[in-house]
Amino acid sequence: MPEQGLGTVVAVDGPAAAGKTTTCLALSKSFDLRYLESGRTYRIIAFEALQRDIPVENATKVTGLCDELITASRSVSLLTSDRYAQDKLRAARVNVAVSTVAKIAEVRQRVTSLIRLWAGAQPRCVIEGRDIGTTIFPAATVKFYLTAKPEVRAMRRVRQERAASYEHVLDDVVRRDEADMSRTTSPLVPAEDAIRIDTTELTVEQVLRLMTSACRDRGLEINR
Repeated sequence: MPEQGLGTVVAVDGPAAAGKTTTCLALSKSFDLRYLESGRTYRIIAFEALQRDIPVENATKVTGLCDELITASRSVSLLTSDRYAQDKLRAARVNVAVSTVAKIAEVRQRVTSLIRLWAGAQPRCVIEGRDIGTTIFPAATVKFYLTAKPEVRAMRRVRQERAASYEHVLDDVVRRDEADMSRTTSPLVPAEDAIRIDTTELTVEQVLRLMTSACRDRGLEINR
């Protein structure tokens, strides 16, 4: 059950291109859930650091930048800011920098606090990320962990970005996996009670059927 005072929280964790965004958006419509992509916040911080020539390896300066962005955005608004175009946040240099930013414990602590504050104001929400069901909401209503073989995830990303090289994307996926799984603070691991779904050989529809069924088993009602 969720923590006292917290509404319904559906946590969806997993590595890059495992199908989190597609399924979260579908679940948000089916069950009338507010949707949040936690990784976007780390990308915003990484993007701003690059724009300001702040070395992403400098934890003190990046943490200071994070505080500045939170203040300027009036707290939780940073999570849902529409000031940043998706193509800029998905640029190759941001893809490289975001792993380093996400390793900084002080930054993760601040983003975690923002997400908890945001979710506390929502009656029902679905949140995707790397540590939603393990660190941020260990008592989430339902937890999913989506994964797939790196080669399959790389091909999905190539199809999404169209112009990207498969070999380059595969290298990036493997690098990001290693960074996410090996970091000291909130590494990417499945929650013990998460429903694990390997999407390698499943269609989006098949994955959604599994997730929808699990949500209904936890008491969520389909939005009619």
